[in-house]
Amino acid sequence: MPEELGSDPNKDGGINFIEEIIYIDTYKKPRDIIILTAYDELEQKVKSNEKICGFYILKYSETSTEWSEHIKKRIEYILTCENNEKSEEIRADVALITAVRTESEAVRKIFRKLEKVNIKNDPTIYYKIQAENNITIITAQQTEMGMASATTLSTKMIEHFKPKYLIMVGIAAGIGKDKNLGDIIIPSEVWNYSSGKYVESKNGQEAMLSFLPDPVSIPLETTIREIVAQDFKERLFKIKSEADGAPDNDLKVVIGPMACGAAVVANKDIVEELIKKHHRKTVGLDMESYGIFFAAKNAVVTGTIPICVKSICDFADVDKDDSAQKYAAFTSTLFVKKLIEEDLEF
Repeated sequence: MPEELGSDPNKDGGINFIEEIIYIDTYKKPRDIIILTAYDELEQKVKSNEKICGFYILKYSETSTEWSEHIKKRIEYILTCENNEKSEEIRADVALITAVRTESEAVRKIFRKLEKVNIKNDPTIYYKIQAENNITIITAQQTEMGMASATTLSTKMIEHFKPKYLIMVGIAAGIGKDKNLGDIIIPSEVWNYSSGKYVESKNGQEAMLSFLPDPVSIPLETTIREIVAQDFKERLFKIKSEADGAPDNDLKVVIGPMACGAAVVANKDIVEELIKKHHRKTVGLDMESYGIFFAAKNAVVTGTIPICVKSICDFADVDKDDSAQKYAAFTSTLFVKKLIEEDLEF
């Protein structure tokens, strides 16, 4: 091989080129290297070179095709290996995300048979669920609460499993009248109430810090809005009958905007000032929903539809506690199971 284009051949050019491929870190390394030579002395040089003697060496001949058959078989084997690797990839119809253990426990209780899935170089533990109608679900729990963790996990699940739907299931705070514990919120849009800036103002001689919100929203896809607008009375009755510790009130689906922020809210003044004042029709409040919608909207792998289904476990006030969390996690998760198996299109 010549050292450069247009120059005379160098008897050691091929050997030098292979060494260059091996030892220069910036080069993208080939999957395999086959050394082909017609010269006995170069074949011996390769075999005696400690740096490259481990590669496959073939003797070229104009009167034989044996060397080409060897190359063909080698390529066929490499392609077989690549096909086997591709067949091990797990594709999911649905990626199901939870934020806290109570929600994950509800998923395990309702879906039951979960098969652990490990992804190379990813510390997150995923579980595979084979639902009815041959629907494949992959579920995982965030490492912590909040939008950042929700966005990170959503992005990974979209890239790993390429699901048609990305669904967050679990618990949330209810906002406004005529809502009860366990009611299922399906946001028609999610908006980030913690987006904005802090400014300094003066009240007399005293400097005060105030927050000027700049809310950003992402809507639910129209086809999903049509699906969740159905009459679910019979289904909701069955869900409530299967739940432990259900209250006396009827279970219902609530559709409207969901506010999402960076902290847990347990104060009605905050709800009034930061949320209802800027989006008076808001029906719920959580810390993750905007993250999953944002991830789906901005993912490199396009086409995944985000959906949030969360049931009311408190009302973001001083009476906030954990007593209704298991019931709320159960109602939202069982509703999602039925939604996946009976309503969503695949």
